[in-house]
Amino acid sequence: MKPETVIGQNRSSWSILEVARRNGLSLQFVRLEIARGRLKAKRFGRRVLIPVQSERDWLESAPDRAEQDNQVHAHSVRA
Repeated sequence: MKPETVIGQNRSSWSILEVARRNGLSLQFVRLEIARGRLKAKRFGRRVLIPVQSERDWLESAPDRAEQDNQVHAHSVRA
């Protein structure tokens, strides 16, 4: 696992807020993804950290936009 470099620091993990900001998502959505088990996180006391590789894996596992559009279209055609 290659750590990310931010402001001269090697990072091996991000906070929930950092993951949300980095990806343009809400804090609530990132927390929900963790609760669903889709985004792997580690707890250290009250602090929750998301390993860099977990964030990458989560992003790679997300469906492509075309796949989502096809699923929505398929549901609307059946109605």
